[in-house]
Amino acid sequence: MVLSTLVVPLPEELALLGAGYLARQGAVTLVGAYFCALAAVLIGDTTTFLLGRGVLPKVFASRWGRKLVKPSLQRWAENLVQKHEVRAVLLGRFLVALRGPVYLAIGAAKLPAWKFLALNTGVAVVEVAIIVGLGYEFGSSHKMAKDVRWLEIAIGVALTLALVVLPFFVKRRIERRQPA
Repeated sequence: MVLSTLVVPLPEELALLGAGYLARQGAVTLVGAYFCALAAVLIGDTTTFLLGRGVLPKVFASRWGRKLVKPSLQRWAENLVQKHEVRAVLLGRFLVALRGPVYLAIGAAKLPAWKFLALNTGVAVVEVAIIVGLGYEFGSSHKMAKDVRWLEIAIGVALTLALVVLPFFVKRRIERRQPA
């Protein structure tokens, strides 16, 4: 789950459901599954935020970075995050496929770390409890476990396609809307 924000194209919510499922099967305790899942979520989110704060500005300052994302688009994104800090963190927490890029942008926009950590932790405590609880509740159904496994594969394929194709079109649309 730590890597799901940036590297693995599967949403962490599936791993949270899996943690609840494992607790139902007796492989781990429910409390242990919850705290491990919460720790993994917070470590992944904080790492992404810190990468956005420390590494992303250096990448965008390079020649390759300026070609990847034009400076005007960078300024627009940073201003948007600064204007809507709380909404950006809350929205990022619930954007399954786009959480990583949103948290990178939040870090690059220099949102105070304490504010990000407080907001993200508060929402994650509740969200992780709900999703692990759902995995636990529905974990007794073996048919559902098989269906979830196919759902994980389908979501992984869809997210991979979305992460490869969608950013290209979104970037072009935003660049066309920017004033010259």
